Amino acid sequence: MNANAQNAFRFATPFAENGGEARALAAMILCGFEPPAQQMEFVDPQTGKRYRVDFLWRTRDGRIVVVELDGLVKYRDPQMMDGRTLGGVIDDERERSEGLKRAGVDVIVRIRMDNLHDLEGLKQQLAGTGAPLRRR
Repeated sequence: MNANAQNAFRFATPFAENGGEARALAAMILCGFEPPAQQMEFVDPQTGKRYRVDFLWRTRDGRIVVVELDGLVKYRDPQMMDGRTLGGVIDDERERSEGLKRAGVDVIVRIRMDNLHDLEGLKQQLAGTGAPLRRR
């Protein structure tokens, strides 16, 4: 079993909806961050739409930092696109981000599977958000 798979199993939780989320959680922990909450739901106060986020931290100063693992399949797979054009999928993602902001999310970080291969780069990307580091 390769190191990525071992780490995904090592840090697995029942909240990871897929292998990518398990790997992302492992990568964030290996980068030294506190394990984030997973699959937290927000309600847009303007539209009433519900959005579930992949990962969430509350910073010491009370801000909410969300990390979303974006797979490219949602932009390519006709089933996931559900009849929408690529532009429609992108517009829906933009609306989702705006809804999350209205619901109180302060920072949204989008990562892809490629980011999980460069832990130092991922750590730098997340460090600027105020995501809490593990205490030793």
